[in-house]
Amino acid sequence: MANKFIKEPVGDGGCPRIPTLREEDREGIMSLEVRGSEEKARLLARTFFPPPPSSSSIPPDFAYPNPLPDPPKITIKKVKHHIRRLSPYKACPDDIPNIVLQQCVDLLSQRLLVIYQAILNLGIYFDPWREFTTIVIRKPGKPNYEIPKVYRPIALLSTMAKVLTGIVAEDMSRLVERHQLLPNILEVGQGGPRPTPFITW
Repeated sequence: MANKFIKEPVGDGGCPRIPTLREEDREGIMSLEVRGSEEKARLLARTFFPPPPSSSSIPPDFAYPNPLPDPPKITIKKVKHHIRRLSPYKACPDDIPNIVLQQCVDLLSQRLLVIYQAILNLGIYFDPWREFTTIVIRKPGKPNYEIPKVYRPIALLSTMAKVLTGIVAEDMSRLVERHQLLPNILEVGQGGPRPTPFITW
């Protein structure tokens, strides 16, 4: 795979250097050139992470349904399961690669379980886990790589934070399917989705 990327022609996904980017002006025309590395990083960040809307589309008097019960507690079985699911040699921003957790799963799983349970019970989060490294990758086969939208981001999370994220995402997916929180496409086309309960955690 590395050999394939190296041999790709310039202008496709094989060239690691980001060329001069062009930013839209007020009239929506791609004319403003961005050359410096810091300026490119800021432009790509604005493209990948646009600001939230200034106002909410939810009516202020919206009546929410009753919340769902709390999800099941994290167990050591879940911790071990999600550690084993990690890609062993995938890149990570910290000094703890996935393979370390997998080789030391019996030593670390109990300690991680205590940390994860405390995070959910106390409603806190470890600040360094909020940070991630964003890698910019070209979308292959594009004719022009001066446009920011032809790039996509990959976020490298801390290994231990990734395990917790996987556990919570799996529990949320199970609740979404069990209680049908996502509206059916046919129902949306026939007057809108029906009211559904919501998750409070």
